[in-house]
Amino acid sequence: MPRPKYAKSIVVRNKMSSIEVFETRDRIKAWLVQEGLFKEEDQPENLYFQLAAEFPAQSGRHLSIIQPKNHEEMIVVFSRIRLADSHQKALAAMSPKDRDRLIWKMRYDLLFQDSSFEMEPGGGDLQSLRFTQEIYYDGLTKNELMQAIRINFKCELYVVWKFQEIFGEGQANRVSGPPEPMYG
Repeated sequence: MPRPKYAKSIVVRNKMSSIEVFETRDRIKAWLVQEGLFKEEDQPENLYFQLAAEFPAQSGRHLSIIQPKNHEEMIVVFSRIRLADSHQKALAAMSPKDRDRLIWKMRYDLLFQDSSFEMEPGGGDLQSLRFTQEIYYDGLTKNELMQAIRINFKCELYVVWKFQEIFGEGQANRVSGPPEPMYG
């Protein structure tokens, strides 16, 4: 049976070439340097690369751009916000009903953002939230990367402001260094 004219063959690749990985890493690093966001580079065993950045520049808010070895042709913008000890204690001191209501409200609000999120650990002992956004190679541009970074930042800012609204000012938004990768 003849193949329709509109059908295209799809080439499936098993592994990224080293050249593609290095070119992608170098392009992303150059964009981060241009914007004054680049901090350092690492290559953990389970990743092709990990670039640490700071957004906004000079803010102390760290994020990573990684390419996991088990996810071909995709980079991940990854950030984490850890709750201040005072906010963890204040959350634990809430009645279970109020605490659950707050956490569910945050889940619903974050659900409609473009970043994926994970509350760590699950349940009422919330200590941190992780935000990720994937960008596939065929859509990777400087604009898309910067947009993903901004969206993750807005999710972090939402958490900071929500805890400031409920519990008052604090340093819930401080992270001591780049987040560790989520893919292990």
